[in-house]
Amino acid sequence: MAKRWLLVCMMLIVSCMLTGCWDRRELEERASILAIAVDVDEENENNYRMTVQIPIPIKIAGSSGQGGGGNTDAVKIMSVTGRTISDATSNLQLRLNQRLFLGHTRVLAVSEEIAREGIEHIMDWFRREPQIRRLLWPIIVKGKAASLLEIKPELAQIPVVFIMDLIENGQKMGIIPNKTLGDFFNATSNKAMQPLLNYVEASRNEVKWKGIAIFRNHRMVGSLNPNHTWSLLQIRDKKRGGDVVVKLPETEDDYVTFRPRFVDSNLELKPLLRREEGLEAIYHCEIQGDIVELTKQGYRKGAPEKFIKEMEALIKKEMEERAEQMIVKVQKQYNSDIFKLGLKLRGHHYRDYWIKHDWIQDFRNFPIRVEYTIKLRRLGMEMQ
Repeated sequence: MAKRWLLVCMMLIVSCMLTGCWDRRELEERASILAIAVDVDEENENNYRMTVQIPIPIKIAGSSGQGGGGNTDAVKIMSVTGRTISDATSNLQLRLNQRLFLGHTRVLAVSEEIAREGIEHIMDWFRREPQIRRLLWPIIVKGKAASLLEIKPELAQIPVVFIMDLIENGQKMGIIPNKTLGDFFNATSNKAMQPLLNYVEASRNEVKWKGIAIFRNHRMVGSLNPNHTWSLLQIRDKKRGGDVVVKLPETEDDYVTFRPRFVDSNLELKPLLRREEGLEAIYHCEIQGDIVELTKQGYRKGAPEKFIKEMEALIKKEMEERAEQMIVKVQKQYNSDIFKLGLKLRGHHYRDYWIKHDWIQDFRNFPIRVEYTIKLRRLGMEMQ
């Protein structure tokens, strides 16, 4: 009987020690940071200016059964300066009556000025801070990064929610790459690839996606416009990209618009025929899509089969020219392997190529070409 009582007492003591509520903190007692922007301090170029967006729960529409206010009332924008990101964070905490919480941070905006100088020192703090989630989106902003947090969109109450929806929906449609903080850390830690991030421009009422920012290690070296970004997404990630508008031959100002639906691509590495040693990369990309607009009425004449072949050839030529322009930019101008081509070489040609070359330098002159196959699924209707 005594052993049973002893066992019961031990179980009670252990259960008290296992309670998980001793360090709880209510949401109202936290200052949750939804977005962070980092700029160069205008008064002292050696300091960073960190701008944060903090929601005010009681003013968010629907909270506590109230209607809430507009998007200008639902968030608080605060700016602080510091020699480092951790120093700026400490200075921010001194101005708040609640404890900072970074577990809900979804967007990190960095100005293009800082990105071109290098963001290694900034990313070091985000890598070490345990509250920071690897799924947040780093974004490069043309101009001041704080402008991304100060927008007043009419389609969302909280500005950062508008930015999140822009990226999420673009990623689902295959027109915007989904590049997270974890992806950036992986790319900068791997000698066989280079990172890229989304590149945007913010105005008072809207955010415009301008393509991608290309990095070499931690420094931004250039950018790609949306058309060239879509070529990259098609051959590398099998994403459909945006619509392709092509000028019709033998017309002054008429166009055909092709909308990709399904994309399949594969990379072939094969020996160069004109050299004794060396390899070349060939991306085979097959796209199925529809014609969604033809501005010249009556242009589609003759047999449908002939028209289909003409349109497929026209679209194929346009997309291969775009891909070639994109490759020249990435290779010759920026020398940054955002194709993940080095991963393929290291995995399949380690002994005969990888260990014999300095990929960071040799990528610039590695032969790369793209071959498209276009298949039209629907031609659309035309008035007779």
